[in-house]
Amino acid sequence: MNKTDKTSEPNKPNKPNKPNKPNNTNKNSKLRGTVKRLREDRRLRAEVLLYFSLAVNLTFAVLQGINGILYRSVWAGTLAFYYLVLGAIRFSLLHAHKRVSAVQKWKKYRRCALVMLTLELALLGIQSVTLYMGHVIAYRGYMIYAIAAYTFYSAIAAIRNVVVYRKYNDPVLSASKALSLAVAAISIYSLQSAMISAFGDSGGSDGTDKFKMTMGLCVGAGVFVLIFAVSVFMLVKGTREIRRERETYGAKARAHKSNE
Repeated sequence: MNKTDKTSEPNKPNKPNKPNKPNNTNKNSKLRGTVKRLREDRRLRAEVLLYFSLAVNLTFAVLQGINGILYRSVWAGTLAFYYLVLGAIRFSLLHAHKRVSAVQKWKKYRRCALVMLTLELALLGIQSVTLYMGHVIAYRGYMIYAIAAYTFYSAIAAIRNVVVYRKYNDPVLSASKALSLAVAAISIYSLQSAMISAFGDSGGSDGTDKFKMTMGLCVGAGVFVLIFAVSVFMLVKGTREIRRERETYGAKARAHKSNE
């Protein structure tokens, strides 16, 4: 008799392959790489801070715009326009922070100074008319606390930018530093006027009104002088650096042409 093979068991259906569990190793490595780049790359860190400042400026501009519409405040509407323009400047600086020529960066630096000076003159005119007509800067409800929070944020950001970016000769970072300083100065002026109006004597005596006007004039004059001086300095420095970059480029072009 032929030996028969053992009866083979019936083929079992193949079990479906279990889906691979998501591997978080790559995600963690990418996250660590991003954090490391933020720590080591000052330009990337500055760009992230510019985006954050842009978002904060736009949010505060919308808030001021709503406040101006609800309470028919000319000053709040003016500040909303002011912060919107500053947001546009910051967006322009973000574009200039990419790979553009040094001359283009210095041109944006100088343009930033021109816009700052123009806005400051407009704010000075509006506030002078407001004080002359006897109006004060006032915020209702919890809006004054939002103004205070934004003022403290602006002041801290301005001090940080002055300390961190002072050793870099980067026109984009320098312009961002000047913008932060201007925003902080305007916010402090607006806050002090609103605080005096909200928590001062509401009796409307002549002494109180005179004190409010004196404080408004003194702080407003200090803010105007500060931003005016910074803007003029930026205009002079930007023009000088543009001329220097063009002379350097011309000298290199002539040297290259003579070597051919």
